Amino acid sequence: MAIISGMDLRRADLPLLASLDALLEEQSVTAAARRLGISQPALSAQLARLRDLFGDPLLVGNAHGMVLTPRAEELREPLHAILADLRSLVSRHAGFDPASDTRTLRLAATDLAQVFVLPRLYAVLAEKAPGMTLEAVPLAIDAVAGAMKRGEVDMAISSLGNAPPDFPARRIRSEAYRVIWREGHPMPGPPATVDAFCALRHLVVALKGGGVLGDIDEALAKIGRKRRIAGSVPNFLLAPHVVRRTDIVAVVPAVVAEIDGGGIRHAPLPFATSRLDVYLSWHPRMRNDAGHRWLRELVAGIAGLPPEDAPAGPETC
Repeated sequence: MAIISGMDLRRADLPLLASLDALLEEQSVTAAARRLGISQPALSAQLARLRDLFGDPLLVGNAHGMVLTPRAEELREPLHAILADLRSLVSRHAGFDPASDTRTLRLAATDLAQVFVLPRLYAVLAEKAPGMTLEAVPLAIDAVAGAMKRGEVDMAISSLGNAPPDFPARRIRSEAYRVIWREGHPMPGPPATVDAFCALRHLVVALKGGGVLGDIDEALAKIGRKRRIAGSVPNFLLAPHVVRRTDIVAVVPAVVAEIDGGGIRHAPLPFATSRLDVYLSWHPRMRNDAGHRWLRELVAGIAGLPPEDAPAGPETC
């Protein structure tokens, strides 16, 4: 295998490679030792063995801490993916007990998905799996597939269009859009016509890597209309804060209008649009991983969905 060419496998073992994985990710002996649950001197001794094994310093110090050598950069992604595959393989045939499991799982999600999933998910984990660690990370739309392939992200919550196309996915939420405006806005009531809607100044949401929210503008284009764009923000949760202090309006999923209602009024749009469908996706290699599947079931339960083993319907894909 390319990443271990020239290396004597008889001198390597899985714990040593796991330590290397932590070192390459943390780029700090202290942080990696803390993550692995071993002492810093013990990990320093392992790093010395790894340097001898690979014939390379791997991590070198500079004014800002430690940085990876080119050889270490070459090792980082494939090593992480290989170890993730091994963990998945072992998990498929080993008993899984959430009460005693100590794994770390990473969930990539938009700010909106984090709001309606994470509070309840963390509460369940605290009760049923106190040793598990869930790390929520921002959803990088243009990089999520690669992150899951490398084992850096275990699952993602996004719209279907932003989910990796060849990965398993399951719809967990479907949201209608609402227009929001501030209390005391000069307009007398909800925009009841398309003309009234388009005459307003609009704030749009531009997700990183995903472009400006297009559902609304596509729906308007189909009827030969266009709205006035006053500006954009990078996520849905910022929109109510801007709207509350200006005469700008915004179109957001219904959940945003409902969870942030102070000083905000909302109403249905005066024209037909598609809904915002939200999907949970994961790498195919994790399909039968017991711990991963257990966490997926928790997310499904929070969304009010049946287990994956239930008869397939329109909610699964």
